Order: sequence, then structure tokens, then C-alpha cells
Amino acid sequence: MMKRSIAILGEYTPASQTHLATTAAIEHSCALLEADIKGVWVPTESIGPSLLDRFTGIWVAPGAPYKDMDKTLWAIRYAREHLIPCSGTCGGFQHMVLEYARNVLGFKDAQHAEYDPYASTLFISRLACSLTGREMQLRFTSRSQVARIYGALSTTEHY
Repeated sequence: MMKRSIAILGEYTPASQTHLATTAAIEHSCALLEADIKGVWVPTESIGPSLLDRFTGIWVAPGAPYKDMDKTLWAIRYAREHLIPCSGTCGGFQHMVLEYARNVLGFKDAQHAEYDPYASTLFISRLACSLTGREMQLRFTSRSQVARIYGALSTTEHY
């Protein structure tokens, strides 16, 4: 079996619960699926074409704002245009929305409030309150894959 690697784009912080959970999610998934996949943290300032050629997928990590938003958006666009599997969680997903707004929907000046809170075209605004440490109830559609995985139609999850 060939070893596969996923680039985890973001500034890794060992004290960050979300960063530890990102790494743990890959490890747990690999154990469950008996897969040989390694997650490699890549600082956003190090993103470039030769670097991404080494990976079979990209995970845009939580923890924005990133040190280099432009390189992060470039990597997301590269993945989309070259059909490279790409996922983003929290701020990572927000940057995927921003890339799509700029390069597919044509909003060239689309912006994220964490970088420019007074931009004329905000696609991502700040939350009025932090979700960190909160618990919220999630509800699932009956017969959905997530409902089967949980064995229930709802659950409470920690943010």
C-alpha cells in the first residue's frame, strides 16, 4: 500500500485544542479505515506549487487569520482547479468560501473581516459571540449517513 499524505494548511499551535483534534481526527480515521495516511502541518508562508505536488489532499485548518492568506487562497484554488481533494474546517472552510467568491462568483474584492473588517465586500464577518467552549445540539436528517454513524437523529457537540 502506498503511503499518502495530506497537507494541513495553517499555523500549527500545540496548545490549540482544534489543532490537536485535527491531527487526532486523521489518526482515528486511519485506524478505523485501516488506511496509511499521514497529516503534515504546512505553515501558510511555505505554500507553493512544488510543495503541494507532494500531497494527495489538502485540509485547510482552523485557526485563522493565517500568516499568508494569499498563499492559502492560491492553494485552495489550485486544489479546486486540479481536482485535488480539499476540505476546510472552521476558518479553513471560511477561506474556501472566500476563494470561491473571488474566483468563481466574480467578487474579486470579497474579503474576510478578520483581515479587513471595513472592506466593501465582506463575505465572512466576525461572529457576534465566540462558540469556543460552548455545546450545541445538532440534528440530522433521518436515513442520512451521519444519522447512521451516530445511531441517532441528534447529538450535542462541544465547540
